[in-house]
Amino acid sequence: MEMMQIDGDKRVAGSKGFARRVRAAGQIPGIIYGNGVENTPISVDPKALAEILRTEYGFNNVFTVNVGGASHNCMVKDYQFDSVRREITHVDLYVVQPEQFIVTSVPVKAIGNSVGVKMGGRLQIVTRDVRVRCAVKDIPATVDHDVTKLAVSESVYIDEITPPQGCTFEFNHRFPVIRIARKRGAVIAATADAADGAGAEAATPEAE
Repeated sequence: MEMMQIDGDKRVAGSKGFARRVRAAGQIPGIIYGNGVENTPISVDPKALAEILRTEYGFNNVFTVNVGGASHNCMVKDYQFDSVRREITHVDLYVVQPEQFIVTSVPVKAIGNSVGVKMGGRLQIVTRDVRVRCAVKDIPATVDHDVTKLAVSESVYIDEITPPQGCTFEFNHRFPVIRIARKRGAVIAATADAADGAGAEAATPEAE
């Protein structure tokens, strides 16, 4: 897939009002750095950045930044967000190489319709993002796990999930990632089924 691109304007941050002036011009102030690239203040188009972050890879998207006559493969390393205006106010763009190993957070995705959900349980993603270590070129969009056989009250732990190709999980202790929670309706259904079964067993000797 062709890498997305964004143009960055090289800036000279000389005063305290630098970021304010950039925002007043309708741009997002930021900095680009890493892998031998000197820390350089830049500004980027918020619409172009938003388009990059809307892909399935989100903040793990690797894209090309054209700035100062050069092009660099980058990821969003950090950002500041205004919760009132619902917009990014500053962004750090980190230059990466395809074979470079990094640790990043990747969202979890449950695949399939579980036995537990069919019985009335509720699927819960207990840990929405897990840490993976991989080469930049191998960053997955999601960490997928098949929950088809997962029953009510059962959980899937981090060490029970197969990492995406080229990845390993980074964690210090074992923790649940996905589970099927028991709903009140599921308890009633299970009780009714048990009662029906008991009735059938009691009737059988009489039928014989």
